[in-house]
This record gives sequence, C-alpha cells and structure tokens, in this order.
Amino acid sequence: MPPVPFATQSYRSASLPVSAQRCVNCYAEAEPQDAKTPVAVLGSPGLLPFAICGSGPVRGINFMNGVAYVVSGQRLFSMTSLGVVTDIGGSIGGSGIISMANNGTQIVIVNGVNGYVWSQASGFQVITSVNFFPANTVTFFDNFFVFDKAGTNNYFISASGDGTSYLGTDFAAAEVQSDFVLSIVNQQETLLIFGGTTIETWYDAGLVNFPFLRTNGATIERGCAALMTPIKEDNSVFFLGNDFVFYRLSGTSLQRVSTHAIEDMFQSFPTVSDAYTFSYTFDGHKLIVLTFPTANVTIKFDISTNLWHERESWDQNNNSYGRWRGNVGIMAFGKVLIGDAFSGQIGFLDQNTFTEYGNTMRSIMTSPTIHDDRKLLGIPVFELDVESGTGTTTGQGSNPQIMLDWSNDGGRTFKPQQQWMTLGALGAYVTRARWLGLGGHRSWVFRAMISDPIKQTVIRAHAEVMKGEA
Repeated sequence: MPPVPFATQSYRSASLPVSAQRCVNCYAEAEPQDAKTPVAVLGSPGLLPFAICGSGPVRGINFMNGVAYVVSGQRLFSMTSLGVVTDIGGSIGGSGIISMANNGTQIVIVNGVNGYVWSQASGFQVITSVNFFPANTVTFFDNFFVFDKAGTNNYFISASGDGTSYLGTDFAAAEVQSDFVLSIVNQQETLLIFGGTTIETWYDAGLVNFPFLRTNGATIERGCAALMTPIKEDNSVFFLGNDFVFYRLSGTSLQRVSTHAIEDMFQSFPTVSDAYTFSYTFDGHKLIVLTFPTANVTIKFDISTNLWHERESWDQNNNSYGRWRGNVGIMAFGKVLIGDAFSGQIGFLDQNTFTEYGNTMRSIMTSPTIHDDRKLLGIPVFELDVESGTGTTTGQGSNPQIMLDWSNDGGRTFKPQQQWMTLGALGAYVTRARWLGLGGHRSWVFRAMISDPIKQTVIRAHAEVMKGEA
C-alpha cells in the first residue's frame, strides 16, 4: 500500500476543508534520508515529580548559584538539586505569572504592583524606595536591574549592583512612538524596550548620570500584544506581535514564525493580552511554550522543525484542563523542570514517562485531507505504521489500543469511533494497526487517538485507495 499524508502539525484552517490537522501531545521529528520515514510523530514526554513548593500555582522560577528559586502561590522557595525545598519568604501579591532576575547575589521579583528582593545576606524584602515604581518585567544588564515603568513610556534602573536602591534620575523614555513600555529584554548586549507599537534598541554607553542610550535607526516598527510573551531562545527573541503574528526577532530583523491557521486561532480568542511564554530544549528540540489563560489553550512552536503542536492536560478523573499544566519552566540540575499551573508541584520532563503525575496523557493526531480532484476514493484498507509491542507488563497499557475515526466533510464532523486496534502487548513488535472496509468518499480526514501510558510513535500512514472516475 502506498503512503498517504498523516498528521505532522497543528494547522486548523479557518476553512476546515482546507486543513483540519492537529497534533495534540505529540510532535513531528525530521529523520535522515535513509530512515523508514522522512518525518515521524512522537508522543510528548511525561512529567515525573521532583519537589513540592507550597500550594501553587507555580508563578516563576529563577536559577542562581546552583539553587533554584521558585515563586509558588505568594511565597518564595529555594530548591536544591536533591529536591529539598525551603520556604524563604513572602508575601508576593497576585496569582499570575511574575518576572524574576538575579545579579548573582540578589533575586529581584516584580508582579506589576510591587518589587521584592531576596539575598542570602538580607533575606526577603519588599522594595520600599520612593523611586521604585510598579513594573511587570525585570531583566539584568551590565550590573543594573532594568524595569518597565508600568502604564508609562518610561523604563528605570536600580543602582549598580543593588536591587534595593533606586535614584529619581535613573529612568529614560521610549519616545520613538507614543506608546507605553510593556516589557524589557536583555538580548546579546542590547536592551530591547517592547512597546505597544514599536521595539526600541538601547545600549550601555557608560554615561555617568544614566548609562543607556537609544541606538539611532534601529527601532523595529512592530509592537507587542502581550507583555509576558517576549522570550529569549536560540540566539533570538520570540514574541506575540500586535498584529496577531508570532515573531522571531534576530538583531533588528523580524521573521514571522506563526502560520495563518495559528494566527486565526489567536484572533478567535477573547483576549491575547494575558498570554505568556517560557522555553526549553528537550532531545534537541527547542520549544517555545505559549499559553493563553483566558482562552485556556497551550500551543508550542518547535524551532527545530518550524512546526506547531498543542498540549493539553487531564486531571486524575480524566477531565481535561483544556490547557497544558506546565506554567513555567527552566533547565536546571540536568533536567527540564516544569512548574505546575494547578498545584505547587515541580516536575521534570521524561521521555520514558507517559503520564503527567500519573494522570492520562492523550495523543490526538488529525491528518491532512486525502483527496484526488473530487474523485470518489474507496479505501478498503487503512494502516498506521506504528512502533508496536511497547505495552506495559501489567495494568493499563498491557494491551495498548489505538482508536481511529474519520471525517468525510473536511474535518467538520467525524464518524462514530471505530473499534480500538491493539498496538501489541510488550514484545509483540510485528503487530499491525489496520482498519478494513472503510467505504468510499470524495475526501478523507483521519484522526487517531492513544491514551494508554505507552511509548507512542507513528511512523507513517498507508492506504489502499481505489479511485472512481468522477
């Protein structure tokens, strides 16, 4: 049987008959020329517990001098490489994502209202300087903490080397356009000042009164739609633009990395201003995680393939959370640590784990449309070439199953679910997942789902196709 297209990305067009593709809790990986397939679809890694920091949600993680510092709920915790957790301070107002930065001895935290500093020498403090202002983001640049001044076109800095000290003259205005400063990023010795309609670039000129100057002719004519989306990864900065496009910014050059389908998704959300990001690298895949809390959606951009996929989590009762439970993340202690959106758990990604803290992970793969110039296509046999024989020794997954259903109206509706096909008990490596007698239609969109806790790899799809005349 010849191969037919199968799911490699999430691309649900505004017109579903054009494309109804989805990859949920799975992602594509390009293979070498001599591999069995040019692109395989792999199940996303699961989550194992590492530590518990308070009651959650986990709002931020920063790494300093071999220790991870975690904001969970309204408390600050330290966490060692052995998962030993110590409650070291609070109270940090709010429940949303916060911004953190350190200078090697001090951790600075902002939540849009107040600023906080923790150090080994002085413990946890609220910043009380009259010259400190509400800020949403903080970064560290050439010995200064740098902040947006919320609700203004200004940004301001700390005294050199001290996150508790501020002068009334240590501020500057982003004046190329009349918009508020939303977010600050230190990228390759350039200070990026994100506004609603522009991105200004500044540098450290070493001046006495205020060290930074704007780089003339280097302003980017594109604004930011969500102040917590700018994220550094792969020697670039990624962010959600004010035109509902997700961008990669390298130097002063913008590259669109979202697709029309992803942008249609953004525009369908009730709000995007609360979106936030984090990034990590896992098995060579550099991933940007983008969550929209109001819309309750998490999507990921894979820099290695330039493809998007979705993440979704389920609770212990198999009820969907809608979004992924990963709220924040950091690479530390040789692991990718993930802070939980629904508890104080800190977990770590593991490729050989197929649940999230024991909860179900459900992979959904929806194919592109299979068609031939509106001709009638009969499919007596459809087969998914999968890695079989990966079942568990006992319990759920000892006889793992895959379910297939399909749509003949462009992905708008799907036929009743067909019987589950076995993926083979442990060691049954030659098991085949085949469906027979599917009938005839002018277009086909196939959807496969796996919820058993097993290794999941879809290598390729094959179909015996009988073409009609018209």
